[in-house]
Amino acid sequence: MAIYGHPLQPQSDHKWPPVRRDEEKELVRRICERLVKNRQEQGISQQKLSEMAGISRTGLRHVESLETSPTMYSLLKMSKALEVDLSDLLRQERDRPLKR
Repeated sequence: MAIYGHPLQPQSDHKWPPVRRDEEKELVRRICERLVKNRQEQGISQQKLSEMAGISRTGLRHVESLETSPTMYSLLKMSKALEVDLSDLLRQERDRPLKR
């Protein structure tokens, strides 16, 4: 049985790296904050961005307020609408030291 393509139990003696949920959450938080900052700097409302990106305003509000974790699809649609290169944004935030 697999979840998102990852086996629940490794079939070999290979040891999977530990999941660091706090670091993952921090990275997602920073990416969302950067997208919000870009939206605000461009003077775009949540309503306008939701229309531009083709996602619901409620969904956008939940992502921006970190009530829900965004999907890659949502991040891609938001970044394209804001004309932000998502791969650059991910790289920049990944390479920044995490707060401890």
